[in-house]
Amino acid sequence: MVELIVSSRAIDQQPTELIAVFFFEDERPLRSEARLVDWLMDGMISSRLDQGFMTGRLLETTLIPATEKVKAEKILLIGLGETAAFDYGRMRELAEKVIATCLGLQIHDLVLALPSPQQFGLEWTKLTAAMMEGIGAGLQKRDQRRHLRVRFSGGSAYCDQIVRGANTAKGSLKNSFPFRVRREKNL
Repeated sequence: MVELIVSSRAIDQQPTELIAVFFFEDERPLRSEARLVDWLMDGMISSRLDQGFMTGRLLETTLIPATEKVKAEKILLIGLGETAAFDYGRMRELAEKVIATCLGLQIHDLVLALPSPQQFGLEWTKLTAAMMEGIGAGLQKRDQRRHLRVRFSGGSAYCDQIVRGANTAKGSLKNSFPFRVRREKNL
């Protein structure tokens, strides 16, 4: 069973095993959640980018330990490729990669720090549906049947759209999997 929790809490306020942070190859300085995590990690992400250890190339993944400022054990950095190429299909591909990677690492509780779709002319509802397809594909790739908790951190203004996208996807998933979705109550 996959438990999807839509949260308006900041990613640094959500205790978890892993935070998956997405960033673009051609976007510097870092933006949104990637910038927040970089700041909380005392510039570690920017430093690794400047040194050429990471680029943001599509599907590039880097696993780093979190600092005490982040309520996670690990940070998974995932390259989004070029900003102009970001679309629903890319989000599906990225979600599949994240889920397969996390399950391979035996991680079953994660937060996805999502890029805001509005800057690309995309909709939260459709982006979430694409992400659900990717989650299903990632589960199928690992033939996973264990419990998985995935929190979407999208900001309070978009929580309802994310929930709607997950529920919309429920009936049309190619890689169907059992899940329940709920909006986290504000603490």
